[in-house]
Amino acid sequence: MPWIDETWLRNAYNALQDTLRVDERTRNEMIQFLLDEGFWNADTLKTYDAQVARWNACLNPNKPEFFKLGEVWALMARFGRHQLFHAMAQDLGYDVRAIPTEARRHELLERIALSSERHETEVAAARAAMERLALPVPSTRTGPVGRFSLVDSSEQGASSAGGRLACP
Repeated sequence: MPWIDETWLRNAYNALQDTLRVDERTRNEMIQFLLDEGFWNADTLKTYDAQVARWNACLNPNKPEFFKLGEVWALMARFGRHQLFHAMAQDLGYDVRAIPTEARRHELLERIALSSERHETEVAAARAAMERLALPVPSTRTGPVGRFSLVDSSEQGASSAGGRLACP
């Protein structure tokens, strides 16, 4: 028995049909949306009849035309038609619940605040780097240069066994 059988294909097709089975006015709005958002090329679908024919062909499993995943996703999001999404979730074993709009708004505001904070930090760091570039270059010293040496901590009276850096 194949993993994908006729029943599975029929259920998937029916879910797609349920998502896109709309009245004529909504269908026309959906077609216009696909054109406006650049999913469909208005130069090749110049007439209303050609646009409707493409829509119908995409819904016909016996035709080579089909809706691309991005097109269906965008239509579901824009027009609130989630039947295919729910069928996919159920088939995959997920329980789906809608997040209330106010909770989504709050989450988006938090994302904006965090992004803004990160942005401000990056801008401040870049500005500080620009200011450092504007500082005069220090003159080079011609006199003796100090040196560092590794001094045993026992010589310095420290309790640790390791050494430490010291200036003579």
